[in-house]
Amino acid sequence: MYLSITASPGVRGFTITAGDRILAVHLYAKSSYMAVVGRGWERVVDDEQLKKAAWLLSRLMDRVGRETKSRYYTYTGPLEVRINGLWYKPYISPTSTAEVVIRGRAARVSAGDWKKKFAAGLDVEAVLKKWVKVLQGDEETRLVDE
Repeated sequence: MYLSITASPGVRGFTITAGDRILAVHLYAKSSYMAVVGRGWERVVDDEQLKKAAWLLSRLMDRVGRETKSRYYTYTGPLEVRINGLWYKPYISPTSTAEVVIRGRAARVSAGDWKKKFAAGLDVEAVLKKWVKVLQGDEETRLVDE
């Protein structure tokens, strides 16, 4: 499973790829696009918590990019879902990665010598785990018309 977070000046959002499904969340100015997409189908999503999680994750990676002097706007890496949190290891340069551990409303980032803890007003871990279950087809709120 992979997580890709975009923190550019114009577009913010993220994409989770799991098997043959993708969760895409993109924020443009005052509009947004959120959908779960599979082979030959698309289900548009309307979830304010998901939108807020996208905003928080993009701001987090924007900060990581600034602190590490990365020239990237999109950070992609493997995402591990564990019982006690989410582990995300995005590339921040062609030869280095960061480690982002998300637990509840907090995130711990380490990139080389730089380490920082962040807090949010939203349980980002719970929001992402809910949608990962949907992507894997394990959630009771299965997508209709698949």
